[in-house]
Amino acid sequence: MKKNEKAKTKTTNSNIEVKHDRQHPRLSRIEGQVRGVEKMIDAERNCLEIVHQISAIINALRRVQNDMLRDHLTALGEAIIAGNLSPQERREMADELAALFKQLS
Repeated sequence: MKKNEKAKTKTTNSNIEVKHDRQHPRLSRIEGQVRGVEKMIDAERNCLEIVHQISAIINALRRVQNDMLRDHLTALGEAIIAGNLSPQERREMADELAALFKQLS
């Protein structure tokens, strides 16, 4: 695959499929922001300016994280409503989500 080609990003858990293609441009921007912070450090820019940029990067990553989690929860809800998950799969997904929420808090 060439550098500029992006593979279709999808995550499959049980019978749940979630596409994350729209995250690629956002992650590319974040990557550029990180390179910018490196340049700021090399240029010995003001510490507070650097900290401000790092905060912007962290917030951008949180938005990506929140969007991916929202998309996953939406797909999970749709799969449950459609009856595509067995009771065991629903329990496993609930346990997985509980562990994730605990980790995020």
